[in-house]
Amino acid sequence: MDHLNARRVSLLACAMTAGLPAIAGMLVFRAQPILVAAIQGDPRELGWLTDLFFNHAGAALLGMLAAGFALFVASFLQLRRGDDVARLANQLGLLCASALMSVLFAGLFTLAAALPLYARLTER
Repeated sequence: MDHLNARRVSLLACAMTAGLPAIAGMLVFRAQPILVAAIQGDPRELGWLTDLFFNHAGAALLGMLAAGFALFVASFLQLRRGDDVARLANQLGLLCASALMSVLFAGLFTLAAALPLYARLTER
């Protein structure tokens, strides 16, 4: 890979490192009213995971976006490195961390939405 293509891949890695948490945050932000509508009963009786997304959705979202921004800044700072191999390796690691964080956040939200519905369906 020549230097120009390595630079393009680095810029793409920076964009994806910033974009993945933003997309996961947008999905959770738009789906949070569905969670609120699905929960019936006393919100104080919720499990800790559902309580996190029910009562503290904004704080959880801001925390995830702040961590995503920190990963983006670390990836952006790698653009100054002259060694293409080291830069790309570091950016790949940061991109994987960003993707893992985004998937875990969206997965936890899905689980938080499913737990009250499961409890309602299984109670007799």
